Amino acid sequence: MELTKRRKMTILAIVMITLLVAVITLSVFVGIYVKKDKEKTRDLDAFYQSAYYALVGNFVDIENDLAKARVMTDSKLLRQNLLKIDVNCNLASQNLQVFYANNDGMSNLMSYINQLGDYCVFLNRELDKGKSLTTSQMENLNKLWGVSREYGKLLNSLQDYAKDGTTFAIMLGASNDKFEDILSSINNGSIEYPSLIYDGPFSDGVTNREAKGVVGEEITPDQGKGYVEKYLVGYDIENIEYAQDSVNRIPSYLYAVKLKGGRQCSVQIAKKGGMLLLMDLFHEVVEPTLTMEQCKKVAEQYCEAIGLKNMKAVWINNNQSNVYINMCYEQDGIVNYPDMVKLKISLDTGEVIGYEGLNYAFNHVQRTYEKPTISEEEAVLNVSAILENVEVRLVTIPWNTVTEKLTYELVGDLDGEKYFVYVDAYTGDELNVLRMIDSNQGDLLM
Repeated sequence: MELTKRRKMTILAIVMITLLVAVITLSVFVGIYVKKDKEKTRDLDAFYQSAYYALVGNFVDIENDLAKARVMTDSKLLRQNLLKIDVNCNLASQNLQVFYANNDGMSNLMSYINQLGDYCVFLNRELDKGKSLTTSQMENLNKLWGVSREYGKLLNSLQDYAKDGTTFAIMLGASNDKFEDILSSINNGSIEYPSLIYDGPFSDGVTNREAKGVVGEEITPDQGKGYVEKYLVGYDIENIEYAQDSVNRIPSYLYAVKLKGGRQCSVQIAKKGGMLLLMDLFHEVVEPTLTMEQCKKVAEQYCEAIGLKNMKAVWINNNQSNVYINMCYEQDGIVNYPDMVKLKISLDTGEVIGYEGLNYAFNHVQRTYEKPTISEEEAVLNVSAILENVEVRLVTIPWNTVTEKLTYELVGDLDGEKYFVYVDAYTGDELNVLRMIDSNQGDLLM
């Protein structure tokens, strides 16, 4: 009897010890899991926070430049101002894509940004033709200033939610609850902006144009991580976190990537085929050492590595120790400007720290060219005789933003400056003239 009692007590003790060990082990694993989950949340929050403040800054600049545009009378100054607005609209569009979700408020905001930017490009073209802005166009700018100011206030108000401890990842994450709340006024009509009629890519009928360069089967978010690894090969990846879907003009997946050393990178790829659309890696240049030619080779090798064949560097610009290079698809010796990707390369590490391939995604196709009816010699005769050292090549250029034209690109010098003249390969008409100018941000084409 006493022996049986001892056995029961021994078994009970063993069971209690086993349970205690299990509880301790479970607590350890739960603790590790919670810690990792907190780290992921913190990284994602920093990712969203950075994009949010950049977006708010974009709207501050847009509102400020629209306000100034209302009182400008000098055509040249107004053109420069409109270009600045377009640049900030492009930046705002990229930042908004980070937390772009499928709801009406977000869709309307994206549509507004795109229309505003392209309307400014349209007005710039009108001024470039020697025209003055009409009373109606000036009234539109005034209305757009008011709309942008209201959008800026709404976006800025998100900071009030953050004061109660709500993270940016929650406010701007997959559900976008807070974002949808503050943008609800867009849906109920309290913010109205003028109907803009112009020849831009976001006018009625072309907002949903097909992305001709995006091909392949649709992939899953997990499969997408493999594509991200391919696009960041050699970057010492610690973790790839799927952030959310994007229902922007090209359905895509957004990823937050953590690299060794604590560096953060965002990558956006198309759902269909996994094409790289956007990549941004924050990197502070310490000591620039690379040459422009070395950066050009980096860009060519990167395009080849991610599957873009026959890409030719057409523009290179050194801006504050980062080199910006535009690469275009070349077919049959003809450079196709619509099929352009833009790369940003660090001058100290030689890393590609920025990539934008939306133009390529929308426009890339294999083309069939009709034989030009104008010869190179005739094209040269059609441009100003005062240009020196003229070089000629065939290129396709975007035209009216939804079509393209085969042209001769003539590059020549005048008084120490370089000019780019585009002549229709079939009619001989001079379609556009660009001038390279020096600025405090590198060489620019105007």
